Amino acid sequence: MKYKSFWVVLPATAFILFFAGCQSATSEKGTADKIRIVASDTLLSGMSESLLPADRFDITVILPPGQCPGHYDLKLSDIARVKNADMVVSFHGLPFMQGAEIDESRHFSVDTQGRNWMIPDAYITGIEKLAAKFSELFPEHAPVIEERRDRTAREITEKKNALNTIIEHAAIAQKTVIVASMIRQHLEWMGFHVAGEYNRPESISAKEIADIIRTGKTEGAVLVADNLQSGPEAGKGISEALGISHVTLANFPMENGYAATLDDNVNAVLAAVAR
Repeated sequence: MKYKSFWVVLPATAFILFFAGCQSATSEKGTADKIRIVASDTLLSGMSESLLPADRFDITVILPPGQCPGHYDLKLSDIARVKNADMVVSFHGLPFMQGAEIDESRHFSVDTQGRNWMIPDAYITGIEKLAAKFSELFPEHAPVIEERRDRTAREITEKKNALNTIIEHAAIAQKTVIVASMIRQHLEWMGFHVAGEYNRPESISAKEIADIIRTGKTEGAVLVADNLQSGPEAGKGISEALGISHVTLANFPMENGYAATLDDNVNAVLAAVAR
C-alpha cells in the first residue's frame, strides 16, 4: 500500500510543481515583455503614461516631484534603471542626467525651446512631440498612441478653458507680482504683470533682493510667488518687506498628477491674492 500511495502521489505532485513553474515563467515573461521607459521627471513620466498603454509599457521616474533638478544627486538604483531601460526620456540640460551614463541610441532628449511645459498650451505641444517620437520608435503601437494623444489634448484643453474662466472671474488681469524665475510663465499665463524675478536662494545677492523690493514698491506688487522645487521660502523675506501675500507653486506635477497640480497652483494663487 505504501508503494501504491507513492506512485499515486508522485504524478499529482509533479503536475502541481510543473503548473507552478509555468505560472512563474509566465509571470516573469509578462514583466520582461513590457517595454521599459525611464523618464527624468514627473512631467515626462506623466505624459508618457497618458500616451502609452500600461499593459505594454513600464514607466518609471527618476526625479521626485518636490525636489530641485539642480540639487538632485543620482542614486545607484537610478543609474541601474537607466542602463536597463529600453528608452530614456529627459529634458535637455538637466544637471543630474549628465551622470546617468545614458546610451544615446536609447535616449530622447527633449528641447522645450524655453517654454515651461506646466503651462497647458506648452503641455499639449509636449504631448504631440512625445507622441510623434513614440509612434516612430514603436510603430506597432502608433494607432493607440495617436488615439491617446488626441484624448489627452482634449482633456487638457478642457481643463485650460475651465481654469481660464475661473481666472477671468477673479479679475486679476495685469495685477503686478514678483516671482521666482522658474515659474514666471505660470503667472504670465494667468494674466499677471511680472515686475521682477529672482533665481534660486543660493544665487541671489543682497543687492538683488533690495532692488526687487524697491521694484515691488514702485510697481505696486500684490503677490510674491515662489517655486517649490528651487526654494519654497526664497521670496518670503521679500513679501514681508513689501507687506504682501506669499505663495508657493509646483513647477512639476506632484503625486496627484498634472491636472490636479495645475488646479492646486491656480487655487493657491487666487487665494493668496484675495488675502
